[in-house]
Amino acid sequence: MDNVAAVICEYNPFHSGHKYQIDKIKEDTAGSAVIAVMSGEVTQRGEFALTDKYVRAEAAVRSGVDAVFELPYPYCASCAEIFAKAGVFLSYALGANRLYFGTESGNTEYIEKIADALDSPEFNEKASLLVKDFGGSYLDAKEKALLKMGLDIPKTPNDILATEYVRAVKAGGYDMDYKTIKRIGSGYKDDGISEIMSASAIRKYFYENGDFLSVPTEAKAIYEKARKEGMILDPKEAENFLFRYILSLSAEKIEKSFDAGDGIGYFICSTAKKSKNAEEFFRSLTSKSYTYARLKRVVMYSLFGIEKIEPMPSYTVLLASDAKGREICKNAKIPIITRLADAKKLDPVSEKALKTSLCTDEMYMSLLNNPKPSSYAYKKAPFIL
Repeated sequence: MDNVAAVICEYNPFHSGHKYQIDKIKEDTAGSAVIAVMSGEVTQRGEFALTDKYVRAEAAVRSGVDAVFELPYPYCASCAEIFAKAGVFLSYALGANRLYFGTESGNTEYIEKIADALDSPEFNEKASLLVKDFGGSYLDAKEKALLKMGLDIPKTPNDILATEYVRAVKAGGYDMDYKTIKRIGSGYKDDGISEIMSASAIRKYFYENGDFLSVPTEAKAIYEKARKEGMILDPKEAENFLFRYILSLSAEKIEKSFDAGDGIGYFICSTAKKSKNAEEFFRSLTSKSYTYARLKRVVMYSLFGIEKIEPMPSYTVLLASDAKGREICKNAKIPIITRLADAKKLDPVSEKALKTSLCTDEMYMSLLNNPKPSSYAYKKAPFIL
């Protein structure tokens, strides 16, 4: 297929803002196929998703996306740079020649300017000197170095990821155009009720009131079905499990996890031992030295024994598709898994990676409102429209 547009996403859940983005992409590309490279059961902030990946993928395809492919664990639960590199790589390997992403500014040129600055020798020199001369974190040094170059460091998750998407496209030398679509509706930290709410506000409202607001009609039907069947994450059960698991680990063990080091393992372990319960543990998991998202990702890495991450994912899983999406699958440059038997066509490294990602699926089944045996994860199949 000649024209394929890609978005890299979590769809946690797929909501009206996402529907607006997909409609704008199709309008902008005169009806190109649109694929989504979507996080599996764990999100980029190191949290389990509201519903499983097949539910979210079906909601997206019923709402206009042509195919949804998995951004597997641990890439989906990594820092912005790794998340973006893996997502861009999979998008290109699946045949996308255009990448779209949402930002607060809607200014592609400014995002590109920041991306170019971050990869320039001038920036690296300034940032290194600032750390050497004044100490502090490299993140602080990055911000100061950019300010010296007349630029502001991105502050919102969307702008941060947009910058990393552009950097990934350029670093990979991919023949891929990219364009930002200005976000509309509530900001990502806004918990208010509106026509287009943030994903976090939708989740919060659901857990407090049991209803889904600001989601397209087609998607709401899927989520309502999941709710009735108990296929919604029990967040308290998930936090209780993670807290008790961390209590069973030594600081040294946590310290070996990917993206730990710098005393993170000792901080997490110490915080857990000082906490009476999971709620207190996660509330106390704050530090001037480490971001909350990084700490939660390390907790998750510890759970699944992630000590290193391969440079790029070497496979993907088809989660949902329509007829256009199935055509895209035929020309992919990477193995696409649709059933467990497909694992036989993977090389040993990829097969091991798939098994690690499948562990998150198995674990997820036990954390639902209506828990399932871990084997239930293997009964899941792509939704075909």
